[in-house]
Formats: sequence, C-alpha cells, structure tokens
Amino acid sequence: MEITLQHVEGAQFVAEARQHRVLVDQPAEDGATDHGMTPAELLLVALGSCVGQYVAQYLSLRELPTEGLLVRVEAERTARPLRLSGFHIAIIAPGLTERQLRALEKTLPSGLVQNAVLRDNPLSVSATSMYSGDLAP
Repeated sequence: MEITLQHVEGAQFVAEARQHRVLVDQPAEDGATDHGMTPAELLLVALGSCVGQYVAQYLSLRELPTEGLLVRVEAERTARPLRLSGFHIAIIAPGLTERQLRALEKTLPSGLVQNAVLRDNPLSVSATSMYSGDLAP
C-alpha cells in the first residue's frame, strides 16, 4: 500500500492513492488556506471509515437497516508530546434494538486502521533529493 503527497503551495498537498486524489491543508487560523482536511482529520477519517465499512457490512449481512448509519470519531489533541489521544468512535445505527446494538458492539473487530493506532508501530522517516521511483535498480 502506498500513497504520494505532492506539494502544491503553502501547507497544501495533493495526496494520491491509485486513481484517487485528496487535497490536504491546514486551517486559516494556522496561516494556511483551509482548502482541505488536516492530516489529523484524515487520520480520524481513516479510523471512522474503517469501522463504518465493517458496521455497514455487518448490518447488511444480517438484513438490518443501514439507512441513516453515522459514525462520529473524536480525539483529544495533547501538547506534550504533541499527538492525538483518547479516541472515541460513536456508531449511530437508527432502527436497531438495544439488543442488536449490544451484539454489534461485541463483534467490532480491531481492523487494519484500528490496529495501526492501537499497537506499538515502528515508524521510519528518510530524506533524499530524488524520488525513489526515479532511481535505477
């Protein structure tokens, strides 16, 4: 899995994965143009959509209603160290009984994105003056 981020101007980048593009930016109050979500917001999007896709599939397979399904993701921003913490995901699934909601909660997996957030994960960063795809083997 790979994405690329091409700098546009200021804090703006265009993120590309396969044939899809997303504009990433920072808020105006941070001196940027606010033309796209921030990287932190995109992390919450990834987490929420991972859970949401599982929930939609779960409901569909059980012939339960998916209409009005909503996922809300919240996190706190801490200063030292600068990071997001205290993630909370709320699933709003209209039309489900209390029993169906509790059964859904018990089945929620730790998916790809959840595990990346929850588990110790090594991260390496390197810098070069050439795009690695341009280097000859």
